[in-house]
Amino acid sequence: MLPSDFRMTSEVRDLFVECCTEFINLVSSEANEISTKEDKKTISPEHVMNALTALGFDRYLTECQACLAQHKQDSKEGPRQNLKRARSDMGMSEEEAIAAQQALFAAARARMNDPQAAAVAMYSGGPPS
Repeated sequence: MLPSDFRMTSEVRDLFVECCTEFINLVSSEANEISTKEDKKTISPEHVMNALTALGFDRYLTECQACLAQHKQDSKEGPRQNLKRARSDMGMSEEEAIAAQQALFAAARARMNDPQAAAVAMYSGGPPS
Protein backbone atom coordinates (compact mmCIF):
# COMPACT_ATOMS: atom_id res chain seq x y z
CA MET A 1 0.00 0.00 0.00
CA LEU A 2 2.65 2.49 1.02
CA PRO A 3 6.11 2.70 -0.52
CA SER A 4 8.78 0.80 1.42
CA ASP A 5 10.71 4.03 2.07
CA PHE A 6 7.63 5.87 3.38
CA ARG A 7 8.22 7.68 6.67
CA MET A 8 5.99 9.76 8.89
CA THR A 9 6.30 11.62 12.13
CA SER A 10 4.68 10.27 15.26
CA GLU A 11 2.17 13.13 15.11
CA VAL A 12 1.10 12.09 11.61
CA ARG A 13 0.91 8.45 12.69
CA ASP A 14 -1.25 9.40 15.67
CA LEU A 15 -3.51 11.49 13.46
CA PHE A 16 -3.78 8.63 10.96
CA VAL A 17 -4.73 6.17 13.73
CA GLU A 18 -7.27 8.65 15.10
CA CYS A 19 -8.83 9.07 11.63
CA CYS A 20 -9.02 5.29 11.14
CA THR A 21 -10.62 4.87 14.55
CA GLU A 22 -13.17 7.58 13.79
CA PHE A 23 -13.96 5.96 10.42
CA ILE A 24 -14.52 2.57 12.08
CA ASN A 25 -16.72 4.16 14.75
CA LEU A 26 -18.75 5.98 12.10
CA VAL A 27 -19.34 2.84 10.01
CA SER A 28 -20.03 0.76 13.13
CA SER A 29 -22.60 3.24 14.41
CA GLU A 30 -24.38 3.35 11.08
CA ALA A 31 -24.32 -0.45 10.79
CA ASN A 32 -25.72 -0.69 14.31
CA GLU A 33 -28.56 1.69 13.41
CA ILE A 34 -29.35 -0.38 10.31
CA SER A 35 -29.36 -3.63 12.27
CA THR A 36 -31.56 -2.08 14.98
CA LYS A 37 -34.07 -0.90 12.37
CA GLU A 38 -34.24 -4.51 11.14
CA ASP A 39 -34.79 -5.73 14.74
CA LYS A 40 -31.48 -7.60 14.67
CA LYS A 41 -29.22 -7.83 17.70
CA THR A 42 -26.08 -8.68 15.75
CA ILE A 43 -24.42 -6.59 13.05
CA SER A 44 -23.96 -8.69 9.93
CA PRO A 45 -21.62 -8.07 6.99
CA GLU A 46 -24.62 -6.89 4.98
CA HIS A 47 -25.31 -4.22 7.60
CA VAL A 48 -21.73 -2.98 7.23
CA MET A 49 -22.06 -2.92 3.42
CA ASN A 50 -25.33 -0.99 3.71
CA ALA A 51 -23.69 1.42 6.16
CA LEU A 52 -20.85 2.08 3.72
CA THR A 53 -23.40 2.85 1.02
CA ALA A 54 -25.49 5.07 3.31
CA LEU A 55 -22.39 7.04 4.29
CA GLY A 56 -21.26 7.50 0.69
CA PHE A 57 -18.36 5.06 0.75
CA ASP A 58 -19.64 2.94 -2.15
CA ARG A 59 -16.16 2.77 -3.67
CA TYR A 60 -15.08 0.41 -0.88
CA LEU A 61 -17.85 -2.14 -1.47
CA THR A 62 -16.01 -4.23 -4.06
CA GLU A 63 -12.97 -4.64 -1.82
CA CYS A 64 -15.13 -5.37 1.22
CA GLN A 65 -17.08 -8.00 -0.70
CA ALA A 66 -13.82 -9.61 -1.83
CA CYS A 67 -12.56 -9.68 1.77
CA LEU A 68 -15.84 -11.17 2.94
CA ALA A 69 -15.66 -13.87 0.25
CA GLN A 70 -12.07 -14.67 1.26
CA HIS A 71 -13.08 -14.82 4.93
CA LYS A 72 -15.93 -17.22 4.12
CA GLN A 73 -13.54 -19.40 2.13
CA ASP A 74 -10.98 -19.37 4.95
CA SER A 75 -13.70 -20.30 7.44
CA LYS A 76 -14.70 -23.30 5.34
CA GLU A 77 -11.14 -24.55 5.02
CA GLY A 78 -10.37 -24.48 8.72
CA PRO A 79 -7.32 -23.20 10.58
CA ARG A 80 -4.86 -25.87 9.43
CA GLN A 81 -5.51 -25.20 5.74
CA ASN A 82 -5.27 -21.45 6.33
CA LEU A 83 -1.91 -21.87 8.05
CA LYS A 84 -0.58 -24.07 5.25
CA ARG A 85 -1.76 -21.58 2.60
CA ALA A 86 -0.30 -18.64 4.52
CA ARG A 87 3.05 -20.37 4.77
CA SER A 88 3.10 -21.21 1.08
CA ASP A 89 2.03 -17.64 0.20
CA MET A 90 4.94 -16.27 2.24
CA GLY A 91 7.44 -18.54 0.55
CA MET A 92 9.08 -19.40 3.89
CA SER A 93 9.75 -22.59 5.68
CA GLU A 94 8.19 -23.17 9.08
CA GLU A 95 11.52 -22.39 10.75
CA GLU A 96 11.85 -19.11 8.86
CA ALA A 97 8.28 -18.16 9.76
CA ILE A 98 8.94 -18.88 13.44
CA ALA A 99 12.14 -16.80 13.35
CA ALA A 100 10.29 -13.91 11.69
CA GLN A 101 7.52 -14.18 14.26
CA GLN A 102 10.03 -14.10 17.12
CA ALA A 103 11.67 -10.99 15.63
CA LEU A 104 8.27 -9.29 15.41
CA PHE A 105 7.50 -10.20 19.02
CA ALA A 106 10.88 -8.83 20.13
CA ALA A 107 10.27 -5.58 18.25
CA ALA A 108 6.81 -5.25 19.79
CA ARG A 109 8.22 -5.85 23.29
CA ALA A 110 10.87 -3.23 22.65
CA ARG A 111 8.26 -0.71 21.50
CA MET A 112 6.28 -1.31 24.66
CA ASN A 113 9.36 -1.01 26.89
CA ASP A 114 11.28 1.73 25.05
CA PRO A 115 9.35 3.79 22.47
CA GLN A 116 12.47 5.83 21.58
CA ALA A 117 14.52 2.74 20.66
CA ALA A 118 11.60 1.36 18.70
CA ALA A 119 11.36 4.56 16.67
CA VAL A 120 15.04 4.30 15.78
CA ALA A 121 14.57 0.66 14.76
CA MET A 122 11.51 1.48 12.67
CA TYR A 123 13.44 4.02 10.62
CA SER A 124 16.58 1.89 10.35
CA GLY A 125 14.65 -1.18 9.17
CA GLY A 126 15.53 -3.58 11.99
CA PRO A 127 14.48 -4.58 15.48
CA PRO A 128 15.95 -2.61 18.37
CA SER A 129 19.04 -4.04 19.97
